[in-house]
Amino acid sequence: MFEQVNERCIKVACGQALPLRVVYCPFCGTRQAAVAETKAEPAPVQIIKPPPVTVTPIPAPVHAPGPAPLPKPVPPSIPAPQAAKPPPAAAKPAKAARSVPPPRPPIRLRTWIVAALALLGIWLYNKPSDQPASVAQQVAAATALAAQCDLDGARSALATLKSARAPAAQIKQLQSSINSSSAACDKKQRREQDGATALAAVNQAFDAGTWDVAATRLAAYVKRHGDDADTLELDAKIKVAQASRKLDAADACLAKSDRVCLESNLIAAERYKRPELAARTQALRTSLSQLLEHSLLDAAPAAASH
Repeated sequence: MFEQVNERCIKVACGQALPLRVVYCPFCGTRQAAVAETKAEPAPVQIIKPPPVTVTPIPAPVHAPGPAPLPKPVPPSIPAPQAAKPPPAAAKPAKAARSVPPPRPPIRLRTWIVAALALLGIWLYNKPSDQPASVAQQVAAATALAAQCDLDGARSALATLKSARAPAAQIKQLQSSINSSSAACDKKQRREQDGATALAAVNQAFDAGTWDVAATRLAAYVKRHGDDADTLELDAKIKVAQASRKLDAADACLAKSDRVCLESNLIAAERYKRPELAARTQALRTSLSQLLEHSLLDAAPAAASH
């Protein structure tokens, strides 16, 4: 509970006594805090010290000591509410001074040369081993494909060279190789188709034992398409069979001691020139000589008796 004080309004026209220490006068509304603030915070005054003065002390009169007066109780002072002060404005951060780096020295020419040599060495060390084939190598590979009757692969390589704008001379060379190989491959294809039927007929006649018919059919096929490994093997087999048949007939003539029959069949077998039957042919030739010798010996006594 606030105690009463003997203070008055600071406005001269009002001058009313204030029962309490207030900020505004309840009678006229004048602000009373200005005086309090002025009293609470007096302005600093510069005090100039005067020069020291020497004063002779005067002895004070001596009085009889009396009872000391009791101190008057001082009421507790209530601090006047201060007006809310605005918050201090935030200080703007000072801009950091930009540090400008010193200019770099220019790169020298020898540094560029060293870097280029280093890159060249790295490329030479790591370059791929399978470099793209040259135009001449591509033409040679396509020509080999055409020779093997892979005409689709050869034509694909020709189209690739044309799209890559290869030299006209090499493109013309490859085109000529493909054309010539195309004719040869067509002939080979027809030969294979005809050979499958013709050679089957030759083998059928051979298996039937009609070797002359087999030889005739084989000769017609060879005349049309030429010889190859299969026809040469089949021809040798037919000739061995024919020569063996003549030698069999010669053996029959030898058994009958028919010198003329033996000699004619032996000559017919020798015409086939088969090395497989050389030993048998030589044995029959020896038998023919012995038969001729016996014939001469038998003819001599008969001539002598006449």
